[in-house]
Amino acid sequence: MANRILVIALALVPVFSFRHNRVGHDHSINHMNKLLDEKLGPVSDTDTSTTYFYDNAVVDHFDGNFVSPGASWSQRFYVDTKFWGGEGYPVFLMIGSDHGQSDPSIALALVPVFSFRHNRVGHDHSINHMNKLLDEKLGPVSDTDTSTTYFYDNAVVDHFDGNFVSPGASWSQRFYVDTKFWGGEGYPVFLMIGGEGPQSAPSSRLLMWSLAEEHSALMISLEHRYYGESQPVPDMSNENMQYLTSEQALEDIAHFVAFINSLQPDVSVSVTTPEITLSSSTAKSKWVAYGGSYPGSLTTWVKLKYPALFAGTVGSSAPVAAEYDFIEYAEVVGTALAYPTIGGSSQCEDIIREGVNSLMFLLNSTTPMGSNPDIPQSLMPCSTMDNDLDLSTYQSEVFGNFQGAVQYNLMASRPWVSDACTAAVSAVSEGGSSLDGLAAATALFYNESLPFEERCIASSFQDDYLAFLDDINFSEKGCNLTCTADRQWIWQSCNEFGYFQTAVSETDTSNPFAAFTALNIDTAGKAVCEGAFDIENYNGPVADARGPAANTHYGARNVQGVNITMPNGSMDPWHALSVINTTDTFYDEKQKTAKTISIVEIDGTAHCRDMYAPGTFESVGVPDTEAILWAHAKISENVAFYLD
Repeated sequence: MANRILVIALALVPVFSFRHNRVGHDHSINHMNKLLDEKLGPVSDTDTSTTYFYDNAVVDHFDGNFVSPGASWSQRFYVDTKFWGGEGYPVFLMIGSDHGQSDPSIALALVPVFSFRHNRVGHDHSINHMNKLLDEKLGPVSDTDTSTTYFYDNAVVDHFDGNFVSPGASWSQRFYVDTKFWGGEGYPVFLMIGGEGPQSAPSSRLLMWSLAEEHSALMISLEHRYYGESQPVPDMSNENMQYLTSEQALEDIAHFVAFINSLQPDVSVSVTTPEITLSSSTAKSKWVAYGGSYPGSLTTWVKLKYPALFAGTVGSSAPVAAEYDFIEYAEVVGTALAYPTIGGSSQCEDIIREGVNSLMFLLNSTTPMGSNPDIPQSLMPCSTMDNDLDLSTYQSEVFGNFQGAVQYNLMASRPWVSDACTAAVSAVSEGGSSLDGLAAATALFYNESLPFEERCIASSFQDDYLAFLDDINFSEKGCNLTCTADRQWIWQSCNEFGYFQTAVSETDTSNPFAAFTALNIDTAGKAVCEGAFDIENYNGPVADARGPAANTHYGARNVQGVNITMPNGSMDPWHALSVINTTDTFYDEKQKTAKTISIVEIDGTAHCRDMYAPGTFESVGVPDTEAILWAHAKISENVAFYLD
């Protein structure tokens, strides 16, 4: 294969000359080349390489402010196609070092030997959302009383500030510690990684709790910067939002783990509030990280970036592939509405599709839109609509009801998919139209006894959406699990990931909500980012030549690591952006994983379902299915292996 490679040499930094050990320091390979040239004469094979300058190199890759594009510079590189066999053959890259990079002549000699209803308002972290619903249904659990809340006062605002001369600013990051099951020194530490909402303490409702009891583990939950009461800056102005990135969050995790491992037994430290004391050291403990949804991605990525920190990770429902126009979400919703295992049917999907078509006919039949009295009461907009932005808000609200039913299906609060489909099919069976079926299903999501203004369908882009994003103030301290998260998550979506859930795109017009043509990437993504952060000409998350830069940073579905478990529900819309079975409809051929990646795809289940302890939903009439039992057994087996 060595005679079929493409060879590239890359200079990592602008070619500056600086001093090292008194005399003029030189890159080792270049220095040796010069000596060989003097002794033997220059080699001629460099004539086959071409010198280029990449003029779009980025000065600061960790500038988290997508509102103002960062500076660029020209980075020199060389390409030699002398031996390259073409598509499918490897590329060998010689990475430059501390005094410029030469052409690939030496590379040839050296290298070949090495063979969320996330759409509009009220966004919440998935686990917290479900805990709130369970609390309303069953009452709060008492086990959180065994945990202690702390603030780590030495968290770093900007981990990528390269100026060592002046120490960077610090802030206070909330975390919880529960020693209930901990066996002490040498026993493991289980870390729940927080995400796009306030983070709660470890709970007996979670599988992590059950596994901690089994393995005598210390349980810790760490809140994500900018969410909950972890507020590293005074407010959420555009300028202050630049430190809200996944890269900074990963550094927070690494910094925090190092801090916990530095604690000495029974010695309190002043860098936390209150001062923390552990009975034993965790320095010899193995760590396992857990997370679901965006935190599931962080859990996977932290293992890739810091493989030595964690013995293993369990990243549930992790959308590791960033995508600006997330049309697959609507496609999975359609699949779920037609899936008999969870109470769906092809008839149900067809009724919803035809009902949406009929609804759009009525909406468009009047000026202004939405004033036709024939619109069913449960689908009546709160106000008429004059433009596509308002119409997209209305469409997103109708779509969002079914999103929520699918994403959190068979977990606590109803209606579930089976409820919505039963209502839709019954309405048609009783002589109603498909529009009546859509209206009957939609009515399940609202309390009809409420005043109209409290149960109508939101239809103002400005008042029902942007108004929630314009507020640059954090929730007051003490907000605990009610802290707002909308502006923060939309910033991350605009900046890094996209994830904007549309109903129609160039690649799909077949899902049941495809007639909602106003709910496209221009309204669901572009207009949102421009309106929320007062910018112009937004065209998607920070990107490189291949698309969203996050996919280059982390590999998207190309997960190459060890001891990583990635559970997903086959009816979870977010699984379409994760690592899944090759037999899944939403499998992407670009997916490549190391053999040590454990893919746990769970038939018929929804978002983060595997994260809950065995039997959690039995009290609301939902026993664990065989698929859930299998998934829990597999995850438990993997964790035991990581700790062996």
